[in-house]
Amino acid sequence: MSRSSRAALVLACAASVAVGCAPRGALFGASRSTPPSIGPPAAAVTMPRVTERVLANGLTVLVSEYHALPIMRFHLLLPGGAAYDPAGKEGVAELTAELLDQGTIRRSAEDLAREVEFLGGQLGADAGTDFSTVGGEFLSKDFDAGLDLFSDVVLHPAFRADELKRTRGLMLAGLVSGRDNPATVAETCYARWLYGAHPYGHLSRGTEGSVRRLGGPDVQRFYARHYVPDHAILVVIGDAPSADILARVERAFGGWKRGGAAVEPPAAPSRISGRRILLVDKPDATQTHIRIGNIAIARTDPSYVAANVTSTILGGGFGARLIDELRVKRSLTYGAWSGFAARKAPGDFRVGTFTKVETTGEALEVALGVLDGFAAKGATSEELARAQSLLTGQFPKQLETPGAVAGKLAELAGFGLPRSDLEAYPARVNATSLADVARLARRWVPTADAAIVVVGPAERIAPQLAKFGTVERTTPAGCEGPQAPTAAGR
Repeated sequence: MSRSSRAALVLACAASVAVGCAPRGALFGASRSTPPSIGPPAAAVTMPRVTERVLANGLTVLVSEYHALPIMRFHLLLPGGAAYDPAGKEGVAELTAELLDQGTIRRSAEDLAREVEFLGGQLGADAGTDFSTVGGEFLSKDFDAGLDLFSDVVLHPAFRADELKRTRGLMLAGLVSGRDNPATVAETCYARWLYGAHPYGHLSRGTEGSVRRLGGPDVQRFYARHYVPDHAILVVIGDAPSADILARVERAFGGWKRGGAAVEPPAAPSRISGRRILLVDKPDATQTHIRIGNIAIARTDPSYVAANVTSTILGGGFGARLIDELRVKRSLTYGAWSGFAARKAPGDFRVGTFTKVETTGEALEVALGVLDGFAAKGATSEELARAQSLLTGQFPKQLETPGAVAGKLAELAGFGLPRSDLEAYPARVNATSLADVARLARRWVPTADAAIVVVGPAERIAPQLAKFGTVERTTPAGCEGPQAPTAAGR
């Protein structure tokens, strides 16, 4: 398996677990001074037929035939991501996933990589917030060989000491280098500032201190608890008859032993009261990164689709309210976005942007003014129509590949939502009214109550923040560990 193919697969796995954020890449491509016109209605979406079977060990298997290309796609969703890292062991879900394809009881890491590459396939795993995922893709003529490799990494990982040491070293190097990236620092500090000690308060990569403490027994315990079939969902889409796929999958995974009790979702985190500002000192930063947010809705909230329409109006790409005010009218930034973090327990609604150090105060003031105005008055008819056109137009593109469809099916099943939600999505987007947007903006857009994180050179930024209220200071490293500052003082 090449490094590039593995990276592509991990990205696909990560994308399968919805976070609800707007597509940030769309913010940086356009350079026009006026937004594009509203496009024609999107084509209707017809979902493939899905056959479902629950094996005797509890594994839910979803199968769909796909004959446009000679490929087989496997996507396994396991109820246990970074939110289930034990206290002090943050990063263990990520380390466990990283080690899955680094050797099995039957194959060394080199043998595994050689076999995957010989088949021209892909294999990889990743840990999100609520779930961990394992994915694989092979040619349909290699169905048996690909399924053997995929099931081997899921059922028989070796977790060899040398591979654990090497992978842990790579994670630590990534954490240290991440402190040089203001955007990464902003995400890390924002999560901890808003969520505090709640399981959503750390990112999947953990902290330098916690990752250093991780050993083989930690990985083995996490694997034994969460890599079990009881509540896992396996989606297989490919160029083979459904009955054949089910029979082969049952042979491969039928002997997987049950794990025990269900994994309960985290408790609902508490909302922040008042505007709480954290300034993260990064003296060498040439730009300031800003995050503004507060706790909002869970993925299963009935208003989830309308909430995404609302977010798209505010910060969903070119033509959205934030980019119009911050970039087009005032040239304060190249990018601004907003999004709902869709999770099992309520996640957050957040806004992000960056600007020159000397315009930090102005950018923050403009951003807060946009949020206040949107929460008070909602959207215009034109803004709503543009957001609906954008979301429904993008939707078919999100289902163009078997991997994308597999990810969507697994996501819905993981959150306990019906598959019919996929076909209903465009209609629900178009059914969102101005009154819905006004209600959701008033309820969830962070205005008077907000956790605010600003990352940049503190000595130059602090005077610009004085008018916004009390500001607490820390450093990038200060956002890690049990003593990290939190907005609620937890």
